[in-house]
Amino acid sequence: MRPRFSACLALLTLTVLPSAAAAAPYFVEKTGNLGSPQPCADTKEGCYSHYVLLVDLDGDGDLDAVFANGGGYYTPSTTAPLAAYLNDGTGKFTEVGATSFGGFSGRVRQIAAADVDGDGDVDLYVPDSYGMQPDALFVNNGQTPPVFADEGAARMGTSSRSAGARFGDLDGDGDLDLVSTDWGADPPGSAGTARIYLNDGDGFFQEKAAAVPQDTQAIGTGPIDVDLVDVDGDFDLDLLLASRQGESLLFRNDGTGTFVDANGDLPDQPGPYVYGPDACDIDGDGDLDLWLDNGAANLHEQLLVNDGKGVFTDETAARVVGNVGADDNEVQCVDIDGDGDFDAVIASLSGNERVLLNDGTGHFTLLANTFPTVQDPTLGLDLGDVNGDGILDAITAQGEGSEYLDRLYFGVAPQPVDTLPPVIRSVEALPSGMPGGERVVRFAVSDASTTDTGPRLKKAFVELEDAGGAALAHFIGGDLFRATFVAPADATVVYRACAEDRQGNKACSAPLSFTTGSGSSSSSGSGGAGGNGGAGGSGGSGGAGGSGGGAGGMGGVGGGDNPGPVIDDDGGCGCGIPGTQGSDGRALGLVALVFGWLLRRGIPSDHRKGSHPKR
Repeated sequence: MRPRFSACLALLTLTVLPSAAAAAPYFVEKTGNLGSPQPCADTKEGCYSHYVLLVDLDGDGDLDAVFANGGGYYTPSTTAPLAAYLNDGTGKFTEVGATSFGGFSGRVRQIAAADVDGDGDVDLYVPDSYGMQPDALFVNNGQTPPVFADEGAARMGTSSRSAGARFGDLDGDGDLDLVSTDWGADPPGSAGTARIYLNDGDGFFQEKAAAVPQDTQAIGTGPIDVDLVDVDGDFDLDLLLASRQGESLLFRNDGTGTFVDANGDLPDQPGPYVYGPDACDIDGDGDLDLWLDNGAANLHEQLLVNDGKGVFTDETAARVVGNVGADDNEVQCVDIDGDGDFDAVIASLSGNERVLLNDGTGHFTLLANTFPTVQDPTLGLDLGDVNGDGILDAITAQGEGSEYLDRLYFGVAPQPVDTLPPVIRSVEALPSGMPGGERVVRFAVSDASTTDTGPRLKKAFVELEDAGGAALAHFIGGDLFRATFVAPADATVVYRACAEDRQGNKACSAPLSFTTGSGSSSSSGSGGAGGNGGAGGSGGSGGAGGSGGGAGGMGGVGGGDNPGPVIDDDGGCGCGIPGTQGSDGRALGLVALVFGWLLRRGIPSDHRKGSHPKR
């Protein structure tokens, strides 16, 4: 068991909090809505829960909950049931682990959720933590209520020592692969990093040998969490591993699912350990920065700022004021006050859950009294709107302490209803000069809260401006989406990425364009890749054409104030979201045609600036 902190530290935490910015409660406890008794009830109620995930298990549009249970913190201990709760849409939950998951029990540290077989519903990967039983891969039958069949033996054939897992398209083929940590035979001191399993497109996985360097034990051991993060803006997913001992680990993806050591791009980590980091754009410059819980000295959170190329600087001292030292387990980026920037919610084992408020420039101040004073041993946390009122709620996983009662909180005013659209953080620029045919474009989206399953959107898509159509996009991990469409030959194609969140707020990026040539794709070389967009400015210049190819692509779109999304607040959308209609569809169509013509005539980039609400 890891070191525990005394009641003196807890008391110190409470005495420091009132000196921070005063706040009315942002959350009220609704744990009773989870039902009672919770699973594993014995001398105390609830299982030893390491992790919780809000995800729509039954496809009814609301957020259900799954808890990873069982085992000790670094010792196998006993098994516990997988606790799964279905939401009735109002934030009242019914536990269905016995019926939906066949009464599965295990020693589970984390769960990964995604549609692995492409049938439109959510499947779950439930790895073992100590190699004592086969990993489970629960495939959803799509019924209501859902029944999940454990097809792990056929689709995975593994028995892991995993403390963390995520799904994402790691090799660029459009399906969801899997990364799972391996913390070795004697965690947290044993060597280990992560393993990569590639999806064949039908939900069957094969390990890719030597995909992640395994000789990093001198830097950090006991990887307890993994995040997929595009740190360098090249639209593939890099790996961040949280180490229980030593420093966190960073690996860059070469685009094929092979990762190289990039630990030199992370600054020193003065703190003792990291359990649940998060990545988000804290300063509005269009790249992903990093929060490391307990990564700074004296059990404080560490804030690492990205230079846009995936090289990070520790700016904690300059940017974070009033935070308290506590044994924390997770940071989650959340726009708690609805002002368009990412604040931080911290889940704490030794203290209370708390909030660091962003001033809009990436500087944070502790906001006191946002959660009820409970001081339970929180090991995991997730946020999302579970009762349909447009306000973020919170759910926590409890373990390692005096009680294991998992808790639910409803968000209340002064939290606002979410009325801000998603932000299209960046869009891939497609090269010009290639023949007509299929194109793939990737783009990054953020919304009101980060999650381990990506932004919670109603839909994401790419609008083809002059063609009058749209290509639906699907989630590929981290905050990235991917859309495929067919570009006609000898044409100028104008496109933009769009997203609509669960509240119906909609936004699109500024337009990008490319030109196609004639002939078959085999008769022309590839054009060079376009440059990435800068910090809220215009995209960079396109790369040079390949041998026999055309001109380089346009620069990418940045994620800051310029260029920004086109937004329609009048019931329709200037983005042309499928299934909706603007207040004057013909006028919008005419505007799109004129805009596309001007763009092709070479309208200067500063005439294409749009308002860009921060998120």
